[in-house]
Amino acid sequence: MLLDAPPVHPDAIALLAATAGEAQPDGNGVDDGVDLGMLKHGDLVDELVDLVAERARLEGRYVALLGELVSRDGAQSAAWQLREYTRMNSAQARSEARLAEALVEHEFTDTLDALSAGEIQISHAKVIARESPKKHRRDEEEFLELCRAYPSDVVARHTLAYESLQVFADLDAEAAANDHTPVDAELALQREERRCSMFLGDDGMWHLRADLDFISGREISQQIAAAERAVRQRDDGGDLTYPQRNADALCELILGRQKPQASLVIVADYNTVSGRLDNPRLDDGTPLSARQLAELAADAKVLPAMFKADWSELALGRARSASEAQRIVLAIRDGGCIACATHTEHCHAHHIDHYEDDGLTEIPNLAMLCVPCHLDHHQRHWAIDTPPDGTPRRAPPCG
Repeated sequence: MLLDAPPVHPDAIALLAATAGEAQPDGNGVDDGVDLGMLKHGDLVDELVDLVAERARLEGRYVALLGELVSRDGAQSAAWQLREYTRMNSAQARSEARLAEALVEHEFTDTLDALSAGEIQISHAKVIARESPKKHRRDEEEFLELCRAYPSDVVARHTLAYESLQVFADLDAEAAANDHTPVDAELALQREERRCSMFLGDDGMWHLRADLDFISGREISQQIAAAERAVRQRDDGGDLTYPQRNADALCELILGRQKPQASLVIVADYNTVSGRLDNPRLDDGTPLSARQLAELAADAKVLPAMFKADWSELALGRARSASEAQRIVLAIRDGGCIACATHTEHCHAHHIDHYEDDGLTEIPNLAMLCVPCHLDHHQRHWAIDTPPDGTPRRAPPCG
């Protein structure tokens, strides 16, 4: 039996019209009569920033309305109504209904207010809704402070709270009772929440999704990156796009056709006073416990190295490509792509002073750029600034 959509209440029409009216340019937004090609780069960026904030305000209103619908009808029914009446796909409808449900359930009104004010993005709200209710996470206010300053993917990488004395006391008690640290507890939690699904999509293609803990996920990411490099070296590798090579690499790994060697970089500082290794971590800054360090290092190759403050060691002069040792140093220094923070296994060692212009293959002249950012860098001729600490950052173009 076909269901007719319920009639739209006149007040709802008035509300939507008012909301749409609020989104129109008010002097600070884009004027439809302006030739966008004539805008200076800075003006174009300013317009984008204004529109992103305006979009966040509309999304805040949207999530608030959806939250009210969820509170009345439940998340499942709200998701069905989104799909039925707006033609939104099921996955997006379920995701956004769950977000609204979590914000309402935990009374995260400040998050909704910040979103409605254009201070954060909907991706920030998803991090807060997912992480803040968990034990030993930062509270909503602390998350909001981070979200106003950093992209949501940066906030999501480091979610444990260490500031509260009460949290310290709780964690110490748990560690004594269970013989594990907060990082061990985080790993156990992530492994408890691991999942993988493969389904046939509306486009007739198979889609694979997996949620993995921060160690297993990084190890698999390293393996796929190593397999992708092997695919690239095949006769037809140059004709494939980067996503196509990744798909081939994943298939060859799962089907057992390829077993590449990959390096998981683990960094620890040597304390000359105590003679012990301190602050063990992955190259992206993810902390490790002493137990995790021991387990990972059991069968690992150890590369002891001392680096100068300006990262000037391990220079290879006019060699064209960075060595594996140099890539490890760059992974530690840059922590991923200097433009978008993509993990280092998916990055190239870019010459700041180009190799063709007699640039040397040495650490101060190299910077990690992922494949898309590296291509974009050479096409757009972005500048790279190297501050006194020696960690390069991509600079915006002039104009």
